[in-house]
Amino acid sequence: MITVGLVGVGASFGAILRYELTKFIKKWVPSYFPFGTLIINILACLLLGAFAAITLENGGLYVLAGIGFCGGLSTFSTMSFETMILIQERRYRIAVVYDLISLIVGVAAISLGAFIF
Repeated sequence: MITVGLVGVGASFGAILRYELTKFIKKWVPSYFPFGTLIINILACLLLGAFAAITLENGGLYVLAGIGFCGGLSTFSTMSFETMILIQERRYRIAVVYDLISLIVGVAAISLGAFIF
């Protein structure tokens, strides 16, 4: 139960930061390209890599910062982290297929959700 609480607390702060950064970036950056999302996703990836390297041996801290905070900030960071692991394991085809499926199915799911609702 403590683990669930750590994930929830971290995710709350990640989501709040994402919201505030999105507002800030939209105010200062042109809107012809989703720079806000791109910047936030890259930031989340950078942070997840750092948290994994620093806290992986401390399970609770990794759950709070890596899974919770970065997950709340961006699920893209988790996908990128998993792709990096596949590449490190020299599972290149699986990494490419995983990324393509994630992108294609993600766009399809968004389209389906928009169509249904």
